[in-house]
Amino acid sequence: MAWPDGDDVQLRDLVLGKELGTGGQGKVCDLRRAGDGYVYKEYFASGVNGAALRRLVELPGEMRQADRDGLLRQAAWPLARVLDGGEVKGFVMRKIPKEFYGRTASKPRPRELQYLLYEPKAMWGDITPPEADGRLEIVRRAVALFRLLHSQRLVVGDVSMNNLLWSPAGDVFLLDCDGIRETGTRPVLEQPSTPDWDDPKQPATGPDLDTDRYKLALLVARVLTRTSALRPGDAVECVPGVPERVAGEVAARFADAARPRGLRPDAAHWARALDERGVIELDPLPPVRRPPSLPHAPMDGGRGQRPMIQLPPS
Repeated sequence: MAWPDGDDVQLRDLVLGKELGTGGQGKVCDLRRAGDGYVYKEYFASGVNGAALRRLVELPGEMRQADRDGLLRQAAWPLARVLDGGEVKGFVMRKIPKEFYGRTASKPRPRELQYLLYEPKAMWGDITPPEADGRLEIVRRAVALFRLLHSQRLVVGDVSMNNLLWSPAGDVFLLDCDGIRETGTRPVLEQPSTPDWDDPKQPATGPDLDTDRYKLALLVARVLTRTSALRPGDAVECVPGVPERVAGEVAARFADAARPRGLRPDAAHWARALDERGVIELDPLPPVRRPPSLPHAPMDGGRGQRPMIQLPPS
């Protein structure tokens, strides 16, 4: 058995290993005899939107190869639905890569975004938050991932300090990808909203691309300031080492996130703000010069004939 091939899998055909974790909507179990690196998420609730889950499984196959590779490398994306008879029970996804784990005082734990929002503690073990350069690399990668998802009209929805992981090299890995949905469609299950990561202007219809833009602003600013509750309108004081130009751009874009819906900075704006090269200021262009008015050479040729320029006799 191999993934990702997108085909539905029957639960009876899986050999489940130990339970790896439990969340609000389901539990995750290791998979045996299915090749290394895959896990199974089983939902607690019934009423799973199987069509929406099927659509998520199909989407990578419709992307350009570079986009598909980038998505599957950086996200625990649904690779196959798991059915019990005709009922959708859950899905297969990639296991969290080892570089996104650290060892705390008690056990290995994923390097969640939350470790970047507080002062380090001894109980964190070897999960050592990076300095300014490392933080910049992490938020740049996060912005690039959001830019990829939004280019496909995909709404992340629940963005929080628990479902984005980081590595010491600055890579990122997105969890809870079954909560992602195409714009204008229903999700696999109704999404929870993480406290302190909510959009105060979210429409009654639920999260959308504009909501994602607000939450992306929270992510970038909170990581670069090492704060957990910063909101647009608050003062932005980046950690030492963030280039002055970048710090100024981040503060400006973060303030823009408080603007009305439709006017918030998107991932492309954040990518430019975080680029240390900045915007190259060019000198103004010189005024356009009019071409000189030259006399027309006399032309010969009657109607329907090709014109000829009359040259003076030599």
